[in-house]
This record gives sequence, structure tokens and C-alpha cells, in this order.
Amino acid sequence: MLNFEITSQMEKEIKQWDSCKPLDVSGAKFAYTFIPTGIGLIIEIECDVCKRKISFNEF
Repeated sequence: MLNFEITSQMEKEIKQWDSCKPLDVSGAKFAYTFIPTGIGLIIEIECDVCKRKISFNEF
């Protein structure tokens, strides 16, 4: 079983990168994509409001 986690450092960088206000009542505004590879993990986060992306990797 794979466990995908956002570290506290990643969370801090996401908060600094984020500048959009959520459009719906739930407050959700990000799409998270976790891509496991043979040498590590790629994490892509896309803002549903402005469509900007930020990427992290764990190699």
C-alpha cells in the first residue's frame, strides 16, 4: 500500500505560493496529483481557481 503525504515544509511552501480565494462553499481549491516513479515521488498541485501549478519531488 502506498502512502502519499504532504510534508510540513511542502505545506508551508504551498501556503506561500497560494494567493487565490476559493470559489465554492467547501473552500477546496487544489487538485493534488501524486506520481510514483522508480526513483521517487513527484507531487503536482494545481489551483482550481487560476490553474497555476507547483511541483515537488522526493528523490
